[in-house]
Amino acid sequence: MPLLLGAIVVTVQFALIYLANEYASVAAREANRVARVTGDPDQGTAKGHQVVDEMGDGLLAGATVRVRPIGDETVETVVTGHAPQIIPFLSFVEVSETVRGPIERFDPDVAP
Repeated sequence: MPLLLGAIVVTVQFALIYLANEYASVAAREANRVARVTGDPDQGTAKGHQVVDEMGDGLLAGATVRVRPIGDETVETVVTGHAPQIIPFLSFVEVSETVRGPIERFDPDVAP
């Protein structure tokens, strides 16, 4: 019986880590999308924090959102945070998600 209980606790811990990673992924994709469309990393960072705050549930504690341009054509977004801990001897598990994408640009049609 203790072995079964231990297996259940470990399974729940890994499920929480997976969910925290998915939350980080959602926040990174949304922050990157806003930064790519607007061309403003600060707006992307604000959107990433908004997404993390709206998710609630405490599944991504201490989240940080970093959006930075790479050159003139790419934006990189990194979201990191900590998954909930239910196993006492397991140190906090940090999750991180990185998204890169091209900055959207409008190129008007050239008249012939």
